[in-house]
Amino acid sequence: MFGRPFGSMLDACAASFPREVALVEGDRRYTYAEMFSRIRATGRALRSLGLHPGDRVAVVMTDCCDLITVMYATLWAGLTIVPLNARLSLDDHVTIIKDCDARVLAFNAGTAARGNAILERVSLDFVISAGGQGLPANGYALEDLVEREQGGPGYPEVEPGNECWIQYTGGTTGVPKGVIHTHNSILAAQYGVAFELGIEPDERHALVAPLTHGALPFFLGVWLRGGTNIILGGFDPIQLLDTIQRERVTSTMMVPTMIYKLLDVPNLRRWDLSSLRTIGYGAAPIGKERLEQALEVFGPIFIQIYGHSEALSQTTLLAKRDHVRAAEHPQLLTSCGRAAVLSEVRVADDQLNTLPDGEIGEIVVRGQHVMRGYEKKPKETAEVLCNGWLRTGDLGRRDEDGYFYIVDRKKDMIISGGFNVYPKEVENALFQHPMVSDVCVIGVPDEKWGEAVKAVVVRLPGRKVSEQELIDHVKKLKGSVLAPKSIDFVDAIPLTMAAKHDKKALRAKYWAGRERAVN
Repeated sequence: MFGRPFGSMLDACAASFPREVALVEGDRRYTYAEMFSRIRATGRALRSLGLHPGDRVAVVMTDCCDLITVMYATLWAGLTIVPLNARLSLDDHVTIIKDCDARVLAFNAGTAARGNAILERVSLDFVISAGGQGLPANGYALEDLVEREQGGPGYPEVEPGNECWIQYTGGTTGVPKGVIHTHNSILAAQYGVAFELGIEPDERHALVAPLTHGALPFFLGVWLRGGTNIILGGFDPIQLLDTIQRERVTSTMMVPTMIYKLLDVPNLRRWDLSSLRTIGYGAAPIGKERLEQALEVFGPIFIQIYGHSEALSQTTLLAKRDHVRAAEHPQLLTSCGRAAVLSEVRVADDQLNTLPDGEIGEIVVRGQHVMRGYEKKPKETAEVLCNGWLRTGDLGRRDEDGYFYIVDRKKDMIISGGFNVYPKEVENALFQHPMVSDVCVIGVPDEKWGEAVKAVVVRLPGRKVSEQELIDHVKKLKGSVLAPKSIDFVDAIPLTMAAKHDKKALRAKYWAGRERAVN
């Protein structure tokens, strides 16, 4: 065990690098002294409200400095942060807040409407608005809270084994699951990331993945080394390229879809990208041909990270040198790499027996970065945590050189543009449309998204409904990430012997001729 609470580590960063630039947002630059003074004052303000370890703080904000302030203030104070993906639907946000019994909701100007919509359906003890926009009568403006407290060192003592982070992920039942992490598991993951990704003291990291989840692998690791995080507020290819050139960015973290969009920018080589030394990618499989193209354009600076919400940031890594070796061993570009230094990784059968190299089984992992369990879901926790091993739900094989290859997923999940999409959630939404008789949702190969969400729909007899109408229906209920990219209308959906939808048969025609059933 690492035996250190989050507050201790954050105070150490502030003490070690007070004059270095910790964060850049537009024209604003915050030194470690300035940034951590604000974080600690906010943390003390949260404690002054009467919050104690175990209390949950839910935050729904656009990517900005205030989001970082509230998230890390919560961790510094020894409380539990529950970051809400701003792309999720209102129903999902309400479900999550109720499930974790959050006492606080924080939002900003960009999410004030959603924050107030949540408050119409959920009662919380405290509401905080960065900037004061959309603040209810009994709420607090973040700036007012910060002004009341001092920002010097002196973190609240909490047990390192206490929970500190609940990351909600989709569920195969259509209900989000809260993945509980402790100070120990979060910090173990971050120390491992700083080592594996080769983060240097002069790191200048551009953040384009969502700060609530996708940006996590690099962010804290950069601070551990005294580097600079640069917030872009989202992904825009031209903005990223301009920022790399202007700020001399050394690293960034993207999902494959973002890399594809960069590669498609006309006259890409007119930008000076010579400062880049690391591009991390993950959250979804990457197309081999596009990766080869990326290596030609950017050089051998890529690191693939294969991880899970349940085993933060790293299960395996395909290192930069592996991408170089792929020139002679091209199959490596279809691998997710070797076990990370923090992780024990095996390919196992249903009884967790290790399978010989070359045989396909479930990838399992254990280490100090593995979650404690799922919030209020002891049955699901017991199903995936067995004798210290986390069952990932991914089917793969290991070769004689220690490289792992994912070939399919046991879990009924689609990874589209780096986001996990659970078909059950999409199916539930489509079944709410009055013209839908039956529906089955699958992932199909797509050059842009890696996998695209496809719905196979049976309409009610004699009824008509268009593809776009159903797509818009899901988008309204569940948001754009879960909305199908395409819909096929059929007379009947094939069934298995157990009278269940035969997804394997449905997927077969779309994945025919491919070496693996993920893209």
